[in-house]
Order: sequence, then structure tokens, then C-alpha cells
Amino acid sequence: MKKPIEVITHPPFNPIPNRLYGSFELLEKFDPNNALSVTTTLDYRCFIYFQQQGRTTISNPYTAMVEALHDASIVREMNVFLETEVQAGRRPVGIMGGHREPRGSKTYREVARIAQLLSESGFIVVSGGGPGCMEATHLGALYAGRPADSLNSAIDRLAYGVFAEFPENVKKVLENDKSTWTINEDFSRELHAWMLPAWEIAKELENHLTPLNRSLAVPTWHFGHEPLSPFATHVAKYFLNSIREDVLLTLASCGIIFSEGRGGTIQEVFQDAAQVYYRDKEKNEPITSMLFLDSKFWTLPEVPDGKVHMPAMDLLQQLFVGTNNMTEEEYKRYVRLVDDPNEAVNIIIENAPSASQVVQKLAKIGISNISPELMAEKAKTLVNERRR
Repeated sequence: MKKPIEVITHPPFNPIPNRLYGSFELLEKFDPNNALSVTTTLDYRCFIYFQQQGRTTISNPYTAMVEALHDASIVREMNVFLETEVQAGRRPVGIMGGHREPRGSKTYREVARIAQLLSESGFIVVSGGGPGCMEATHLGALYAGRPADSLNSAIDRLAYGVFAEFPENVKKVLENDKSTWTINEDFSRELHAWMLPAWEIAKELENHLTPLNRSLAVPTWHFGHEPLSPFATHVAKYFLNSIREDVLLTLASCGIIFSEGRGGTIQEVFQDAAQVYYRDKEKNEPITSMLFLDSKFWTLPEVPDGKVHMPAMDLLQQLFVGTNNMTEEEYKRYVRLVDDPNEAVNIIIENAPSASQVVQKLAKIGISNISPELMAEKAKTLVNERRR
């Protein structure tokens, strides 16, 4: 059944936010007992507004202004947040991957475990904030400091029955036919059922979090049909995806782990490769690690598992080594295939840039006033605590 909705003429968001969003702030009106509450949340109303106002082809100058103000303010507040985290010794690491990765899959569990271990090792994990591997990232951070068994139990709970697979019809919840905007209530119910177990788990842990459990989601209303993960503690959500993608890749100053994905993930692989390729060698800008989880997926065009693989490694080697952008030794150290969560975390720790190099890279997105000496001292303490 389709329910007509009115055009949202006034921005439902604060154009000049003075802090990052919390996931429960964006999902404030989500009601576990009301399957149609999904579309009444602040998050979804912002998505409706973005769609109704023309997405990236905005005709109303006021809308263009308030969205631009919002995104600029979010950049500023994200920088303030990261500056505080980095000064405390927590260095950003990105985890990218497909939005349709099923809950409970081998890849989902490995991503969650990597995020848990990184969060316990002096890093703050950053991801896109949506479903699939992004959800696994923030779930793993939420369980940092807790037994691995408790993380696995949470994943089992998420993967139970119909909850495992991301709904096929999320793009059709909101539709526009001849200037009439409607909500498909049947598809909204499917989305609500999928979101509910994650919302319940996050609510149960809400009052039991420590600094270890902080993670940063950097999503966009360009893909606003995809629900925000309630597992992310801090959310820098943008209207323009181009701003979001560039910021997301740049801030991951200690490397990015790429798990299985398709179009969006491949785009991120080569956007990151371009940033690594064009690093400032004259200023000794470090090579940041590019780790690829599941060596078969990233090297073989097909294997008996029936999946279409993305063999990107040969092209990356040509890009970096074939053009003399890196030595063979540098390539083997920083562009790596990994098949084990512990291996991935150990490589990130071993290849982590110095404090001064992290500060140098973050300065590109306006993050400053960080003491490299204090950051290095705090980071060393966090890593040593994990090794005990």
C-alpha cells in the first residue's frame, strides 16, 4: 500500500550544527512497535527533503545554501571530534566494503573482529555508516573491550532468519510518480524488521560504552535509502557524496582495509590509490596501508564459490611499481592481501605512520592544533595495553 506524503518545504535539520550527530539522534522517532516509524526519523526526513528538493540539481537557492552550510559545519565538527580523538592517541583507520554483505557471513564476522581489535589497539575505526560491511565495522567497535564470544553472539542474533539479508526494496520505500510523493508501507515494514535487531542491540549497550567503543560513520543522504547503523557512536552525515568520499578517504591516516564489495568499494579503492599515488614525496608524506581482506576475492577472477571477484591487485601493482611511484619493497609492505583479522590488525600497527606524519596528513582536511609528542605517547600506551 502506498501512502501519499507532502513535500517538505522547510529544512528538517539544523543548517549549522555545532556537533556531530549521534545515531540515536538521527533515528530518534524509530519505534520498535511501529513498523512505519522508519520514515518519520530525522534521518529519513532529511533524505526525503534532499530527494524532493532535486538532489544535486537544486533549483531553490535557499535549499542550496542551507545544505552547503550544513555540510561545511559537519566538516568543522568532524575535525573537532577527530582532533580530540587523535590527541588522545586514537588514530583513524578506514574499513570499506559492500553494503549488501549478509549479516553472519564469513566476511561480516571478520570485519567486525578487525574493528573490535583495532578499537582495542589505539585506533578509531571509520566507515560509511550503512549496512553490510559498514555495519559490521561499527558493531565490532561497539564490542571493543568485551569478549569475542559476545560479539559473535550479537552477530548470530542479527543473522537470525529474515534479518540476515538486506531488503531488496529499500530504494522503493520512497517513490515519486508524476510529482506525487508516496511511502510504500509494505517495503517500509521490511526495512523496519531488518533494522529492529540492530537498534535493540545498540540500545542495550547505550549506557555501557567507553572511549574504546567510539567509531565514526561518514554517510551521505545521496544514498539515504540505506539505513544508518545505530552501532556508530558519532556520525558525520553529508548531503553531497563527493565531499563525503574525499573526506572519508583522507582522514584514514593509518590506512584502509578493503573487504568484499562491488561498485562503491571499487570506486573507493582507486580513489584511495590516487591519494597514495599523489602523496607529497618532497615532504616525505608516508604511504598509508591498503589492505585487501580475502586474497582470492582480490586476485582471482572467479573461483568455485560462484562469486564474481574483483582482481584489482595486478592493476595496483602496475600503478605503483610499474610507474616507479613505489619500490617493489614498499609495495609489498603497504599494499597487502590478508586473510586473517589478527594479521590485518598487526600490519596496521606495524605500518602506522609516526605521530608527526599523522598530523601532517590530517592537516589536509583542516585538523590542526595536535601535539605530535603527546599523541605519540598516548598511542604507545594504548598499543602496549593491548599487547599485555
